[in-house]
Amino acid sequence: MIVLKILLWIILALLGIILLILVLPVSVQGSFIGGKVGYSVKFAFIPVFDSKGKGIVNKLLKWRKKKSAAKKDEPHEETPAVESSEDANTEEITAETAESIVSEISQQADTYMTADEPTETVEAEAVEISGDTVESEPAKDKEKPEKEKQSKLEFILGLWEAADRPILRIFKGIKLSEFYIDFFIANEDAYKCALNYGRISGALYNIIAWLSVLFNVKLKTVDINPLFGQKKSQWDISLKISLCLMTMLITGIQFLIIYIFRVFIPSKRQLRKARL
Repeated sequence: MIVLKILLWIILALLGIILLILVLPVSVQGSFIGGKVGYSVKFAFIPVFDSKGKGIVNKLLKWRKKKSAAKKDEPHEETPAVESSEDANTEEITAETAESIVSEISQQADTYMTADEPTETVEAEAVEISGDTVESEPAKDKEKPEKEKQSKLEFILGLWEAADRPILRIFKGIKLSEFYIDFFIANEDAYKCALNYGRISGALYNIIAWLSVLFNVKLKTVDINPLFGQKKSQWDISLKISLCLMTMLITGIQFLIIYIFRVFIPSKRQLRKARL
């Protein structure tokens, strides 16, 4: 009984850890501010790695580098070269023994060539026969039947129908937060500067509206300003993307259920009716 209780507690602890891993979010943050690129990946509040050299992955990489450097600095013991007894005891081959060996090899080769002559003719006939048969066979591999193409198309369409709602659920589970945009559009010509400002601001606001339809978007600041009579523009942007693994698991289960009841079972019923 005590062993069973211990096993149950261990199983419950493992399930609790798995639930925590699934519930806690994974976040990726990227930024381009002042011409410098920054990034960071976190699991909940634990930093995994970032551009500043912090995080668990960066620490592990540094530890491996230190370990490899320490191994290189260790002195290696030089093993003395051991002379092999076989090289010391080898006998020198004279010119007469070499000539006798060459003559024996040539005699054996002549005997093998005379013995293998009839087999060569048989092989040539076999090659001719096989060539005729290959030429006579139709090329079935090149031409695929229409039934296979239709079945593949039906399978792809079924997958698309089953994955429609789960994909939208995944998109809605992705959070785009801390959306920071600060653009200064510069040009020496005031007319061109106004045109660029209108084009960029219109395109950017349309993109944000499209993203807010697909994802869960929270804007921090969005500022687009023209700079007349100046050469250099300024582009500052930062974004944080977060997602819970639980949403991925739920959408995967939903996709399997929809595929089984909408695509798999009806296709099997149609095949049975066609056979009957």
